[in-house]
Amino acid sequence: LDPHGIMILRNGAVIAERNFGAYDQRLWHITHSECKSITGLAIGMLIDEGLLNLDDKVAPIFEKHHGKLAKLTLKNLTVRHLLTMTSGVIFNEAGAVTETDWIRGFLDSVVLSEPGRQFNYNSMNTYMLSAIVRQISGQGLMEYLRPRLWEPLGITGIFWETCPQGIEKGGWGLYIRPEDMAKIGQLVLQKGLWQGRRLVSEQWIGAATASQVETNALADCIAPGV
Repeated sequence: LDPHGIMILRNGAVIAERNFGAYDQRLWHITHSECKSITGLAIGMLIDEGLLNLDDKVAPIFEKHHGKLAKLTLKNLTVRHLLTMTSGVIFNEAGAVTETDWIRGFLDSVVLSEPGRQFNYNSMNTYMLSAIVRQISGQGLMEYLRPRLWEPLGITGIFWETCPQGIEKGGWGLYIRPEDMAKIGQLVLQKGLWQGRRLVSEQWIGAATASQVETNALADCIAPGV
């Protein structure tokens, strides 16, 4: 398995940890799709603040970024569909390699199915959630989460890769220390509370950890939840 390290928490305290080989738990590690859950927390915070709704249509949020086709093919695409990986959009990470405007590439893409009908794991769904955070709040994920997540949890050693237009990738590209990722897991276990302070609503944590959509037997992936 080539593990980098392991950290086990119980009742909010570290009860065991170990490094392997040359890896150091004190240094940040790439999280791959694990960071999708953090992007989901940011969306929950926007909703808690009354700035966004799960059933808000995506196309109108990015009206200046897409052509006429998106008004027809993605007219029913909502924030909920992005979170549950049911957008039906084909444009994925592989397509993003040759594209400079990922928002336009996503919105002008061919679709596999009507939004909401079929689960299809696609990290670009979560990238679009990151773009929504920037579009709605005027801040990128890193800046938006600084007073809402990073600072309350004491997370400082962190970095998030961005797309060609400077938007955090959302679905991948986050570097964070294992201990800090464990803090975020503990926050979820505590239903959004951290040291007596409410960082995200209990209602959102409940929705994010509930079953949302049926997946096929091959969809052995970590999905972001709602």
